[in-house]
Amino acid sequence: MTCFVLPIVLSSLRFVPFPSVLVTRFNAWIIDPPLWGSKHKQPLASGLGIVPTRGQALFITYIWAINIILSSIGYRSSQPNAWNPDNKRNEIITLISNRTGVLSFANLSLLMLYSSRNNILFSVTDWSHSTFLLLHRWVAGIATIQAIIHSIIYLRLRIEAGTLSEESITPYWYWGIIGTLSMSVLLPTSALYIRRKAYELFLAWHVTLSILTVVGCYYHILYRFGHQWGYEAWIYTAMAVWGFDRAMRLLRIARNGLRLAIITQIDDDYVRVDVPGVAATGHAYLYFPTLTWRVWENHPFSVASTTLPQGVARKSKALKDEESASYAKDEIQVSTTVASSSNSTHGPAKLGLTFFLRRQGGLTQRLVSHSSLPVLVESSYGAHLDTSHHPHLVCIVGGIGITAVLPYLRSHPGSTKLYWGVRSSGIVQAVDDELLRDIEKEVFVGTKMNVREVVKEELAYAGEGGATVLVCGPSSMADEARIVVSDIGRRSKVNVRLIDEAFSW
Repeated sequence: MTCFVLPIVLSSLRFVPFPSVLVTRFNAWIIDPPLWGSKHKQPLASGLGIVPTRGQALFITYIWAINIILSSIGYRSSQPNAWNPDNKRNEIITLISNRTGVLSFANLSLLMLYSSRNNILFSVTDWSHSTFLLLHRWVAGIATIQAIIHSIIYLRLRIEAGTLSEESITPYWYWGIIGTLSMSVLLPTSALYIRRKAYELFLAWHVTLSILTVVGCYYHILYRFGHQWGYEAWIYTAMAVWGFDRAMRLLRIARNGLRLAIITQIDDDYVRVDVPGVAATGHAYLYFPTLTWRVWENHPFSVASTTLPQGVARKSKALKDEESASYAKDEIQVSTTVASSSNSTHGPAKLGLTFFLRRQGGLTQRLVSHSSLPVLVESSYGAHLDTSHHPHLVCIVGGIGITAVLPYLRSHPGSTKLYWGVRSSGIVQAVDDELLRDIEKEVFVGTKMNVREVVKEELAYAGEGGATVLVCGPSSMADEARIVVSDIGRRSKVNVRLIDEAFSW
């Protein structure tokens, strides 16, 4: 309960009118910097994971502390004891084992909540999805350790009592082993290196073992105690959280229905996907059920625009018209430049979503061989943070990160400045013609942006009101911006706030 309530309470502090200079210093010293070193988004050299920020580390420390404390205190012997008659040592050890087992159950529902797309905490806190995924992995590690301790203690007691051969063939025993082993295998196979190298395989394996864990835990209790003591309530909670998330995903998909996506290759690095007739904000998960045999495969993409130019709308109508196949074929060959030019935008814009995707292999690599595909849209996800606390907004963007930043640029009430680094000019032309008009910007094509100098220069002219620095791009860019903003926040008189929209594994 505290791990559910505390994020709400801590996030609510943003509504307290603390002095801006105090908020800047607090974030720069306590919240934003990495726990050690200069890397947060960039993985450790071994690829095992990432270094949390100091703010994230404080909450992780709390989770560890409350689990260690609740696993360690309040044990009392009550003899005579029917379970361990005249054996105080075995009685206390049994209590420790039972306590860690119950706490492991309690953590199951929490780790399910932290990992879900439809986590209710997203709507009542300003914590990012990346933060909750990080917490999910730490809670999963704690729950696994508790399950292992629970199993090892009972294994030792049964060996000492000479009853292991009898116990090991009982349903409650082997279902408990199944649950513990599933969790134990999940932990090392969820390492960052594996997630990056074989994400789809990891995801299928992860879901399968997670289900096996919950089923194993449930039958372990059912065959041992029936429904006498309420231990199964924690399993029901975990099932409910998982079931709610999956049901909401299906409802979000059903609301949008099956659509036709128009696919345009911009250049060798980027692809544009337009989905007419759908409204969404933030980001959406796209399913292309006919693209591979893995019909469930989906990935999140930021919504770049919620309206489509006339050229795209006409192309969509042509593709749907079976009697105009030749016309549709001609329309499909229209280049990105034409689709985004003034000729194609005459007339009112149409409702629809625009996504810009970077070709990285897998799904995005296979898209370019198609001009259109059926698509399922699971939306909307993600709420944009309020940037009105400071009058000036500075956006540091790398490549396809521009799609997540566009809503901030359009909605910020004060002055804005965009610094955008890209490898090729194709995406710049595709986005600039439609979505970046009248926005002050500097674009670095094929050259490295000096993030430190850019941030220092902008904050030097921010004035008393200060500035919000929003970063979305490669891990190295996000980390460099984090270090610079934290350094300036600690040493300078400028009020500054960092928003990191960069995706994290």
